[in-house]
Amino acid sequence: MENFTEVVAALIRRGDTFMICRRPAHKSCGLLWEFVGGKVEPGESKAVALMRECREELAIDVAVGSVFTEVTHAYPDITVHLTLFNAEIVSGAPQLLEHCDLQWIAPVQINDYDFCPADKDILALIKRADAAVVRMRELLFACQDEKYRDFSAKLIPNIPPETIIGVRAPDLKKVARTVQKEAPADAFLSVLPHTYHEENCLHGMLIAAEKDFSRTVALLNDFLPHIDNWAVCDTIAPKAFVNVPPELLETVKVWVGAAHAYTIRFGIGCLMRYYLDARFQPEYLDWVAAVQSEEYYVNMMRAWYFATALAKQYDSAVKLLESRALDKWTHNKTIQKAIESYRISDARKEYLRTLRIKK
Repeated sequence: MENFTEVVAALIRRGDTFMICRRPAHKSCGLLWEFVGGKVEPGESKAVALMRECREELAIDVAVGSVFTEVTHAYPDITVHLTLFNAEIVSGAPQLLEHCDLQWIAPVQINDYDFCPADKDILALIKRADAAVVRMRELLFACQDEKYRDFSAKLIPNIPPETIIGVRAPDLKKVARTVQKEAPADAFLSVLPHTYHEENCLHGMLIAAEKDFSRTVALLNDFLPHIDNWAVCDTIAPKAFVNVPPELLETVKVWVGAAHAYTIRFGIGCLMRYYLDARFQPEYLDWVAAVQSEEYYVNMMRAWYFATALAKQYDSAVKLLESRALDKWTHNKTIQKAIESYRISDARKEYLRTLRIKK
């Protein structure tokens, strides 16, 4: 197609606001507002192009996440296909290298600004997503239990307590059912990152309810990098994984080898849930043994996995301890958890005690 251009842009959120930039007066669509981004150069991937454009236009480095939406718009002289990505600033403070202004606005302020025509459908979707988030928060805060909030803050000390609403699991499930009934789920799932812990819990529940394997994996790949605590990570049990599709194993291997702590933890949890019985292979133990992390919640999951392996696949798992293939902390924590397990015989527990690495 003549004069057809691939364009990428970034939806960068800060709390309940998102970034918009104003085009300079001398360019096409001068003084109209847009999302930071630009053309995809020959040989570039869309993600690489967006990272380059953000550096060139705002002097920031961004982590490019999932696709928020795609639109095609025909201007008088050119047709653009615009892919808008969820993105986060990882370094740098925005500088006006090409634009004449920058604002952080809430969705309710969209009508106060004149945007480029190609952004019209995108802005409508942002409004819809915002309405879904507002509805979710109404439902969640209606179930707030302040005593449970304070209790939860002690169980999840690594996240800010002010991000915890205090909603018990049965109430979260009711909210999830309401969401599915009212059908704003897709709009809600398009908004990342979330502000509240329970929004993340709800996000995980909605993903778990999906039945299509490919869609479930896509949603998880979008969501896992935003998980910041064990309580969200460990409660996601996708329906699409119940029958353990053959494609799942390679996906799990990628998660176990990831850099993000809770993506790793989720991957190990999948190995523990689906691959320690009839589908077990000794090499899966090596995948988890190869993980090197300073994160407590990663190594605790590793120890939990190996302890469970000792209960289900003792002959293979004990070799890792005998060869001291694990770091000292995980090695000893594995033995501790195995000794606490009712599924391991007293004789085996006695032997495991002799394998402890002493100070």
